[in-house]
Amino acid sequence: MKRLLFAVLIVFTLLSGNISYIKAATLPKNIDSNGKKAEIYTSSDANATSSVKTSVSVSFIEDPNDSNLTALVSLKGFIPSRLNRYGTYYYGRMDWPSKYNIAVQSYDSSDKVKILQSIPSNTIEKVEVTETLGYSIGGSISKGSAEGNAGYNFERSVKYEQPDFKTIQNSDNLKVASWDIVFNKTKDGYDRDSHHPFFGNQIFMKSRLYNTGDKNFTDIKDLSTLISGGFTPDMAIALKAPKGMKKSQLILSYRTYHDLYSLRWSGTEWWGSNEQYTSSTSTNQTYEIDWENHTVKFIY
Repeated sequence: MKRLLFAVLIVFTLLSGNISYIKAATLPKNIDSNGKKAEIYTSSDANATSSVKTSVSVSFIEDPNDSNLTALVSLKGFIPSRLNRYGTYYYGRMDWPSKYNIAVQSYDSSDKVKILQSIPSNTIEKVEVTETLGYSIGGSISKGSAEGNAGYNFERSVKYEQPDFKTIQNSDNLKVASWDIVFNKTKDGYDRDSHHPFFGNQIFMKSRLYNTGDKNFTDIKDLSTLISGGFTPDMAIALKAPKGMKKSQLILSYRTYHDLYSLRWSGTEWWGSNEQYTSSTSTNQTYEIDWENHTVKFIY
């Protein structure tokens, strides 16, 4: 009966020309385990503000074997690095992103929608970050490797690269999950606090004795892509809500913190210094989750 209803709605949508509804009204995917069945409805939306893109995909799980509603949510997008390099013959400045912060907050007027799990978890220094959030019929939610787990009936995985950076989950409670993707060290082992008695901090210094100020920074091609281009976040959370819940909101906050790296010619060699957290930029974007109609949409 549900499939027939969705088919009628889609035909009506085509006739009325309301293309946006087609994107939201997805036919359910059936899952089963040992004779127990559940349905999954998936909806997605995205928005871009000030060159920062957010993308939210929600899979609503209608499981008669669970006393609550469940939604697995993927949070993606793009944050530009806003790298800026300039200088003169004897001087150079490099305004660069040293930390990205991703935060998601669940809000509803009755304060009943909870963030049960979130990934990636803990601290990860590997170049490639991978992890999976899995759902089992009956309502169980657990974390695992991105290779998958045969015990899951449905899953959402995260995967992104962070050369020279590391991911730190700094909040994981019932209402907020947040992560810092912070600069770790270069391939040569220099970090934001490195110091040499004659050359200072050499984190982005190409040569100790040659070049001009604006040409003595590490080549763009040799920088981490999180510095030269930007960061492509890929996080996921599991939401639990009481049955009968109508709507709730997800508030996304994407923030970038910048350091200022400077080069000065002393007369015989270059001296480098790095001033931390000199500026920041941020964007907040809110999405509405409609638990009844299994949709998500950007609202402001």
